[in-house]
Parts: sequence; C-alpha cells; structure tokens
Amino acid sequence: MPYLILDPTEDYSAQQKRFLDGLGLKAVALFSTRAHQFAWEHKWRAVLGEHVVGEYLVDREDLEGFASTLRAAHPEGFFGLVPWDERHILLAAEIGEALQLDWNSRAAIERCRDKSLMKAWIRETGTARINRSQTVVNADEAVAFAETVGTWPMVVKPSGGAGSMAVFFAEDVGQLLQGCQRVLESGLGEVLLEEFIGGDEFAVNGIVDHSGQLLVTDVWRYDKRDSHGERNLYYESVKVDSTDESFQALAAYGVQVVRDLGLRRTPIHMEAKIDDAGPCLIEIGARFAGGNQPTLASKLQHHSIFELAACHYLDDLRVSPADVDYAHYDGLSARILSGIQETEIPRVTEVLGVDEVRSLPSFSGLGMLRRPGMRVPVSRDVTSKAWEIYLLHPDPEQVAADAEAARTLLRYV
Repeated sequence: MPYLILDPTEDYSAQQKRFLDGLGLKAVALFSTRAHQFAWEHKWRAVLGEHVVGEYLVDREDLEGFASTLRAAHPEGFFGLVPWDERHILLAAEIGEALQLDWNSRAAIERCRDKSLMKAWIRETGTARINRSQTVVNADEAVAFAETVGTWPMVVKPSGGAGSMAVFFAEDVGQLLQGCQRVLESGLGEVLLEEFIGGDEFAVNGIVDHSGQLLVTDVWRYDKRDSHGERNLYYESVKVDSTDESFQALAAYGVQVVRDLGLRRTPIHMEAKIDDAGPCLIEIGARFAGGNQPTLASKLQHHSIFELAACHYLDDLRVSPADVDYAHYDGLSARILSGIQETEIPRVTEVLGVDEVRSLPSFSGLGMLRRPGMRVPVSRDVTSKAWEIYLLHPDPEQVAADAEAARTLLRYV
C-alpha cells in the first residue's frame, strides 16, 4: 500500500521523500500544477523517482472523479498523505477528504488559511487568548471597528497571505483607510483589521501527532525593524532556549491553539506575541516554517524535523520529548539574519563578501542570495529580503560577533 505525496519538487518535501525511500515505502506523486509536474519530470524524478509507483496531475475541477481514478489505479488504497506546502495545503485536505484519508479536514485547514476564520473560530469556540479583529468591506465599518477598539496603532492586513505581505500599521483614520485600500489592491484576501498587541514577537514551530498533541521543537524571537519608510521588516530571528520562560509560555499556549483549531498529524508554524497579559496569536499554519527554520531546528535538536513530520503524517505515533534533544538545542546559539535592501538594484554586477561570510566560525548556510544579472528589489516583506544568513555555534558571543561582521561583509553592487 503506497502513500501519497504532494509536489515532491522542493527541498522540504525531498527530505521527507528520501527518508521514506530509506524505509522502502512506495509513493504516489501528486502534482498541484503543471509547473510542479514539469519540475518533477525534468529534475526530481531522476533523484527521487525510484520508489514512485504512480504520477498524477491533480484534477482540481473534479476532485471526486480524480479520487475515483486513484482508487481504480491503486485498489489496495493509501495509508497516508504527505503535504507540506502553504500554497497547496488546502488542496491536500480536499484530496484527503475525497479519499477518506485520516488527515486534517478541509474545514480545519481553511481556518488556518484564513486569519479571519481562524480568530473568529477560536474566539467563539476555544480557550486561547485572541485579540479583537474584524473583516470590513467599507470605510464606515473600518472606522466603526477602530472606534470600538479605541487604541492605535491598528493592524491592517489581508485575511489570506503570509510573511508580512501587505500588512500595515495605521496610526490614525487616514492611514487606516489608506491601508485598507492597499490590502484590497494586494488581492490576498478580505481586509482584516486587528487590535495591535505590543510586546515581543515569536515564531513557534512543532509537530502535532494523530491525537492532536503538540511537541514544540523550536522557538525564535523576531527582531523586526523600520527602514526606508517600511514598517516591521525582518532583521533577524534569534533562537530561544527551552528553559526560557517565553519558550514555556508559548509551548503551553500553542497546545491551546492547536486544540482549539482541531489540528492533527502535521507540523505547525505559529507566530505569536507576548505582552504583559501573556501570549496572543498572530497566525498559525499547518505546515513547516519558512526561512530554513526546520533545517536549523534539525541541527539544534540533533534530530531531523522533516523525518519526524513524515512519521506523524503516516503513522499513529505519539509525540514525546524523547523525539528531540533539548539539551543539545539549549547548548547552541542560532540566528537567522535577514538582509534589508533600501534601494532597488535593477541588475546585480557582483556579490561581495560571500567567501568571507562562509568562513565565519558560526556560518551554517546562505539563502535567498541573488546572483549577478538578477534584480534585488526594495525590501517590503518576507519575499523581498535581500538575503538570509544562518548562524549556529555553542558560543553566543561568537554568533553575535559573526552577525555584525556578516552584515558588513555581504553586499550587492
């Protein structure tokens, strides 16, 4: 009996596929788009195709018919589904329901994909602390909600999207309405207004087992800064030790959120803030984190987070602290540095400092690096970072020194 894997055409899914190949498990590869299918046929099949017993482009217009095609071709059935991609996680839930697989329901994933639905659901049925929020369709509704909250700034964001895309902070009614218009123009969803929560912002990553229990694998404190007229840009993420009070508070809060949303058999990436009243949810996705956090978490925990997720996608296991190594995790300091580009470079002629950055004692990897001939956009959100640098070392002072040096060394001309 094979398992299903959706879009095994990028690094995160490839790592899970290699692990499952090592166990001798057979796979059926599903492709959400022709682009993913093309990438598989021209690159990934050669390295990951050995244990694949079927390849299919998903028929989005007729999922029931597509499910019937799969059942006819594989009458033995499927023992699980391995999704991973934020862009197509809802499709995975729809496929799972059509095939009656034991994964998250479409309704549960829809709640994670739509911040308005997510917070309304928890507010009405759950126990976790949630800030005030409301979708609005006109200026009168926007102003009325702001008056109800009664404090500034007000967060203006799309109900969909991720990575701080089209997120604005309004200090008055004029900025509020301007932000609403820009969100509408982004095409990322309805206009969602939220009460601003102060304090520190964190990323919380973990694995949820088949019974809905959450194991937090890693926590990162965001350092976001204002630059060139843009608010809240990613500057760096700093790993938080498991012994830290914020780690423990966020882990307990994450258990509440996961239970309230009914998530199971999935990695989660949650973003939350901690103020004087404790943790408060920004958003949560039934997926791995971006920014290479799962790879760094695997090094920190001395266990592959990708392999752990694959196990829980496909088997009725219980998560346990024994699945990770918190002593090893706490013995290392780690940072993810994000490059902020203040002016556009239409065409890169040279990338300086790469070899010097690679030689830093705590260097662990580079991401989003542009090559000569490429464009470097102005940084506005997670997708327009200039670069990422990953640092990992037992000595936090070494990591701090290397972070300062890296920002001086790496630059585009």
